[in-house]
Amino acid sequence: MESSVKRLDSDAEVPPEAFDDYIVDLDFHVNPLEDELLEYVDDERAYDKLTTEFGATPVMGKWDAAYGIKEGQEGLFTQGRAKYAEDVEEACEPLAIDEPIVNPGINNLNLQHHPVLKNAVCQAANDYMLDHFADEGMYTSMMIPKWDPDYAVAEIERVANENNIVAAYSWFDPKVPWGNERFDQVFEALVENDMPLLLHGSLAYWPQHSYIGDDMLTWTEVLGFDWPIHAMVTVVNMIMRGVFDKYPDLDVVIQEGGHWWVPFLRYRMDEFYEMHPEDVQITPRKMESGDRYLEKAPSEYLRENIYLCTQPFALPRNAGDAENLLDLSMAEDMFIYSSDWPHQTLDPATWFYTSRAFDDNTREQILNGNATEILDI
Repeated sequence: MESSVKRLDSDAEVPPEAFDDYIVDLDFHVNPLEDELLEYVDDERAYDKLTTEFGATPVMGKWDAAYGIKEGQEGLFTQGRAKYAEDVEEACEPLAIDEPIVNPGINNLNLQHHPVLKNAVCQAANDYMLDHFADEGMYTSMMIPKWDPDYAVAEIERVANENNIVAAYSWFDPKVPWGNERFDQVFEALVENDMPLLLHGSLAYWPQHSYIGDDMLTWTEVLGFDWPIHAMVTVVNMIMRGVFDKYPDLDVVIQEGGHWWVPFLRYRMDEFYEMHPEDVQITPRKMESGDRYLEKAPSEYLRENIYLCTQPFALPRNAGDAENLLDLSMAEDMFIYSSDWPHQTLDPATWFYTSRAFDDNTREQILNGNATEILDI
């Protein structure tokens, strides 16, 4: 596909060739101002607590290399702060991004404590995104609460059919992997609405949210490796507990959970499953269905149901190594470009034009093909 973005030579942050390609960005954060977000809270009791004591999204205390400067959030807004659709359009132009799939960027909400207040923020965020992005013609992902599956279904039923709502946005974390049967009603609602589930990392996992949380003292550990570990656990849990046998049309996208672990996962899952496939029959979904085994090899669900956002790409500099890794990682089938705007970890689509590892088809699949396959855009 060809790009619809006009080329801006003087301001471009990517090679000129990027402006000839159609680029979909599946992890583009917007950040409403708290006062404006709170105006959308419907429940008066929740509004009273949020405005008098807590603030819309309290932030857990933490220091790290990207965010521990001055007031503690500068790394979150290194590229700017998009509050409205015109902010996003302006930010996308020098990056050659044609279709940003925007999300409300409240990544720490999952780690907060009170479910009523969290639901209120979730509802407010969805209505804010409808008014300022979806209604302005911009493709938008709605937020669904992981902590309250009933409310998640209610929000899907309320919001999913609105124009330009193309995905549901939630989180992976160390607490309860998404393979748990409590989420089946959410999966049913997503499949009924032909909507993929986007799972984003949920800020740092210390102190109480990871078993090794307080022993991780560097940003490299926390964001570089803790998130991919929990992303892998989530993916394996969903596959081995039969989520995709029960919901074969469910598409799941992992955002900021890494991607070069695919070869490790695909071969290790198949090896271990082949040694002890009988375990599957005593998982809850298989107990209910009476099936003894998965319908496919575990690695096939990776290829068919799981997608991985690329930021940060971290491509090997050697083109031969990069090409082999892309092949082993099933990148043509699984990878979807993401920039992670506006964070310090921004990843423009430069890799696709500076490395000889990409043929035209692989580049197009990652930049737009896989995204347009699962999104109604």
